[in-house]
Amino acid sequence: MRITLFMAMTALLTMSPAAAWAQRNPKKEAEFLITRPVVGDPLPELTVYTPEGKEFKTADLRGHYTVLTFGCLT
Repeated sequence: MRITLFMAMTALLTMSPAAAWAQRNPKKEAEFLITRPVVGDPLPELTVYTPEGKEFKTADLRGHYTVLTFGCLT
């Protein structure tokens, strides 16, 4: 029963809009390669949120050395 449920959920997730969103977009990739940030470029001013839901502005980092680390566990 668990295997059947697992296989059904896997099939649903594979065919979901999220799976379509994850497809490569050559136009956006080409645009990124032209406009991509490089080491030394100023950090764009963004508002992001911490895991606790607090607002954090990248402008608060001005004047400080900053290392941004991104990752994905999937």
